[in-house]
Amino acid sequence: MKKIITGLFLLAIGFSAQSQTVDEILAKYETAVGGREKLEGIKQLEVNSTVKMGMMGQPIELSLTLVREKGKLFRRQIGGIMGMGESFTMVTDTAGFIYIPAMRGFGGGGPGGPGGPVGDAPQPTITKLSNEELASEQYELDCAGAFGDLENFAAKGHKAELLGTEKIKKVPCFKIKMTLKTGQVIMYYIDSQTFLVKQMEATGDMAANLTGFASMMKAYGSSIRKDAKATVLVTEYQEFAGVKYPSKLNLSFGPVDVQIENYAVKINEGLDEKWYHLKK
Repeated sequence: MKKIITGLFLLAIGFSAQSQTVDEILAKYETAVGGREKLEGIKQLEVNSTVKMGMMGQPIELSLTLVREKGKLFRRQIGGIMGMGESFTMVTDTAGFIYIPAMRGFGGGGPGGPGGPVGDAPQPTITKLSNEELASEQYELDCAGAFGDLENFAAKGHKAELLGTEKIKKVPCFKIKMTLKTGQVIMYYIDSQTFLVKQMEATGDMAANLTGFASMMKAYGSSIRKDAKATVLVTEYQEFAGVKYPSKLNLSFGPVDVQIENYAVKINEGLDEKWYHLKK
């Protein structure tokens, strides 16, 4: 009897997936997080987070700030680690930059960043993104909530495809392949009951983008394997100014596991002028 009930349940889920189009599912997603009008009304977004991870067997806690101004600015500012200053990636509609602080004792610590002659005074570096790198980061200028590309996706030039259903942590989810207008692909798993994003995945360069360290990895000459995979699992949501936003997430990238807690999400509260400037 138990097997029969389970089979009927799975059949019902499959039928539900087939009876709903990807447009209907994403419309319900928009409603679940606050509605299209609310999402499109976000002009400025600042998210303050705590990041916990392990490195060389030691627990590490970092601060993380994400700043967005719709269509104009994206900035990811990461707190210092092992005595270093803060680093950041900054993207605008016309240019992008990576700032890496002086890293004394790391990789030789010479001028211009790691790999310089041992004993030379380390220097901070600012690297401008190439046109290709800039194009791959432009999706970050979208302010429409935590997963901006899902909102009104077709109007933004993205394509969405429903690939059926799959269970994530025992939760039945719609599996949606989102292809951005740049050709980058993100796989979304949307809870079939709440219509909130449960998990997202990506491979290759886009996987590194999801971790937040792609630009830095490239700046240090680290190659990103095409089969590298990143998974972001949302474990908790909280409402900020009428918008549901992930408050706790687990990020996995190869052997690295990171816990992120978004403790403050500021919507349309204005942005400090410092976020628009490069650090000298």
